[in-house]
Amino acid sequence: MLPGPTQSGRVLAVSYGGGHVLMLIPVLKYLQSVGYDVQVVGLTTAAAALRNAGFSPLGFKDILRSDEDRARNHGARLAGEMHQPGKVNSLEESIAYLGLSYADLEDQLGEAGAREAFQQQGRQAFLPRGPMRRFFDALQPDVVLTTNSPRAELASIQVAAERGIPSVGVLDLFGLGSHNDIPADFVCVPFQQAADNLIRRGIRPEALRVTGNPNFDWVHQFSENSSQAADWRKAHGIRSEDLLALFAMKPVWDEKEELIVSSLERVLPDKPELKIALRPHPNGDTRLADNVIARLGSAAFVDDKTALPVAIDSCDALITHKSTVAVEAALLGRQVALFHTDRDYSTHAIPLSLYDWSSLSITVEEGVETLKAMQKETRQAQEERGKQIREAWNCDGNCPQRIAEVVIQAIESGAHQSAA
Repeated sequence: MLPGPTQSGRVLAVSYGGGHVLMLIPVLKYLQSVGYDVQVVGLTTAAAALRNAGFSPLGFKDILRSDEDRARNHGARLAGEMHQPGKVNSLEESIAYLGLSYADLEDQLGEAGAREAFQQQGRQAFLPRGPMRRFFDALQPDVVLTTNSPRAELASIQVAAERGIPSVGVLDLFGLGSHNDIPADFVCVPFQQAADNLIRRGIRPEALRVTGNPNFDWVHQFSENSSQAADWRKAHGIRSEDLLALFAMKPVWDEKEELIVSSLERVLPDKPELKIALRPHPNGDTRLADNVIARLGSAAFVDDKTALPVAIDSCDALITHKSTVAVEAALLGRQVALFHTDRDYSTHAIPLSLYDWSSLSITVEEGVETLKAMQKETRQAQEERGKQIREAWNCDGNCPQRIAEVVIQAIESGAHQSAA
């Protein structure tokens, strides 16, 4: 059931799952702790993370009316193809989300236009302003807090603008592609270069706030704890002089994985000190790692049990592709070798190499040279690099408070003006 009006300031947060909702949860907890009424629309996979954090997320099922046969029929049809048990909140929520979003698409484009748009773009065609207006009608928020996602998150910013309600958007990473242009009144970014990227594409500088990303605050806390690296390496038979690289794998085998493994195959025979700890993707096929072991031999082993922070801390370098694990490794001061098939940073969006925080290889020849050049570093060198990168990323344990202060500023200003 949707809650009624409140006398205190009400924050409406709208978020999809993955790193986006995890980025907002500590901010929402902080806002609650200082007396704000927090209501959250948890979309698709976000609901479980919100419940685990102690919230009672709202969903599209809460605004689906009993007489909306058109939306229910569309939802049942689409959920039969798209619902993922165990990941999305419930079948009921999938039917409501898909059905209301598709019906709203028909309202915008007509039946034929909606059909064509959905065939071409799938769910990316959704911009459910109609359903979001129902949440606004019921909740009467004083501010909207969301992230850099299209569909319902973008729709919530647009509806806030319609009603003169201030909005705050939070950017997760570098802001290189136009899909990261958040048209909110205030836009929180993780570090200054991300703000510069947005400004170059027309976002108002005065709308931007450099706050850090709460998802990486664990790195600050971890860096202040005693390291378990020596014990971990000993348990895995890694000598102090060995150069240990953690290979963070993708869930599927593709040309990027082949690029990495082909480069390693070329380098390992002439670099015996290089050892590879394979980190299978949690959603991947375990046989992928077995195939890599068969190709790389005794220099490689699988480690899928260790907590990721400990695994990164115990290694000298990280090898991966498009993965936020690369950012975490850089923040911990590790060497990072990124592999991709092109230099289109706006697509693969982990451009650490632009800031001298990693290498980037797009061919086997480049990969071989990168891996050959890797050298064993002292712990002090790693700590100094990590400290510099954490300072650049505002990774100091206070990111949630800084974003919350922007939300409070938005409430107190009460005025809406688009960031774009």
